[in-house]
Amino acid sequence: MHLIFIRHGDPDYKNDSLTEKGKREAELLADRIAGWNVTDFYVSPYGRAQETLKPALIKMGREAQTMDWLHEFDYRVRHPKTKQLRCCWDWMPREYYGEKKAFDRHAWETLGWAKKEKIGKRYHEVCSAFDALLAQYDYNRLDFDSAIYNCLPHTDYDDEGFKDHLTPSQKDFDGRNLVFVCHLGSMFTIISHLVGCSPLQLWQGFFVAPTSVTVLGAEERTGGEVVFRVQQLGSVDHLKAAGEEASASGFFGNFTCF
Repeated sequence: MHLIFIRHGDPDYKNDSLTEKGKREAELLADRIAGWNVTDFYVSPYGRAQETLKPALIKMGREAQTMDWLHEFDYRVRHPKTKQLRCCWDWMPREYYGEKKAFDRHAWETLGWAKKEKIGKRYHEVCSAFDALLAQYDYNRLDFDSAIYNCLPHTDYDDEGFKDHLTPSQKDFDGRNLVFVCHLGSMFTIISHLVGCSPLQLWQGFFVAPTSVTVLGAEERTGGEVVFRVQQLGSVDHLKAAGEEASASGFFGNFTCF
């Protein structure tokens, strides 16, 4: 199985929609998605995410399920120094790197500002909802703190592809592909849960451009047990192929795709 996360197109945040550039990006993205074998589509309720996926759904004659928990992880906290409200993932680098707890997958929730505004509770709500969805596909997490999921066995020790990770191609044991169109904050929230790290490490240390494609693949190294591993992060090949420059929205600097 593959989990495919797509960030919404270049945003018009004021109107919760797409800019003209974002609309062009969504059309180019639709051409890319149209070639995929998609099992199910899931989308954030926010307008900018809905508008991003719409061209692909029309092109493919498909429908998507809107999931409220896929909305941007935009819970606000009061900054301990300035007393101003800001998104829980928007901190200055010196403040973030000065907090050792921020790097711990459990301790980050106990940081003063996070504990006060119950950000950990919000995190658990999103991740638990995602786990409930995966359970519908027979992937059941061992427990919240483990990144391992039980599944119906697809491999066994007699399978050649199971033994050797050095081959250039592997068998596709579960060909289902789930597509999630959402936001940078919410997708990194879920991915941190899938790979077992603090969400602050992704919120602060990684960037993906609008309409970029991020793919996690299931690895079943023990029959009936799966972990999800990032295979592709922030691909904008559909934009590059069409000569459309990727948007830097959300990045504090000069963003370039090589």
